[in-house]
Amino acid sequence: MSTPVETFTTYKHSIELQKNVADLWWTVDDNEREITFELHINTTGWIALAGGMKGTDIGVGWVDQRGSVYFQDRYAFAKERPMLDNTTIDWFALQGREVSGWTAIQFKRLLDTCDLMDVPIKSGTNKLIFAYGLTDPIPSGPNGEISYHENQHGSRALSLRSYTDSPSEDIFAGLDYFDFRLNNACHISMFY
Repeated sequence: MSTPVETFTTYKHSIELQKNVADLWWTVDDNEREITFELHINTTGWIALAGGMKGTDIGVGWVDQRGSVYFQDRYAFAKERPMLDNTTIDWFALQGREVSGWTAIQFKRLLDTCDLMDVPIKSGTNKLIFAYGLTDPIPSGPNGEISYHENQHGSRALSLRSYTDSPSEDIFAGLDYFDFRLNNACHISMFY
């Protein structure tokens, strides 16, 4: 990893998103149906993580001059500045700090928020985009407006919900059948 900043906790997964620019850690809690991220980016401005650029939700955070952490739930309808998502707040800052020119923020959200302005984090490959600004939003408070990131961004395809430690098949013991239900499809039952 590139960052000189220690993580706030131990995580199950990590990746260097871009050498000397951005690092990401995460852990999925299937019992709580949530994911905790920690994003470190080489800037003292705002940082963001998104599931894409169009039709997706975006978590944007920053640490101001006093050390206060702010985090916003935003939504991008198109390739333009994402708007504040005021329908529900689904991204939550846990803690953050700036050290040696790097911003580090720990945050979480539900895997599936049931918010039409959010993208579910599902099994398989998820596209992630990170972006950052060189300055904090103005005003530097909960309603601050972010600047355009220009070329300060990158993307990766990641399996956020890796099942290398797959659940035990004991959870299916004693079942006579289970149903697969698909939208716009026939009802399928599986029998043992």
